[in-house]
Amino acid sequence: MMINKPLLTAAESAEYLSIGVSTLWRYVKENIAPRPVKIGAATRWRRSDLDEHIAHLSNRTTTAS
Repeated sequence: MMINKPLLTAAESAEYLSIGVSTLWRYVKENIAPRPVKIGAATRWRRSDLDEHIAHLSNRTTTAS
């Protein structure tokens, strides 16, 4: 499923990163993944933050080789 929304739920964010929801929350707690934003009672991740996170991981992987 292609996710084109600017704000994603935990389930959508985990799917976008190809990880489980509990892993996403663990990564947030360990400062590995970006922190979500709160909008009222809703918790969402900016897709742009997730894209930056992926780019950062890609850069670390290619420079470590």
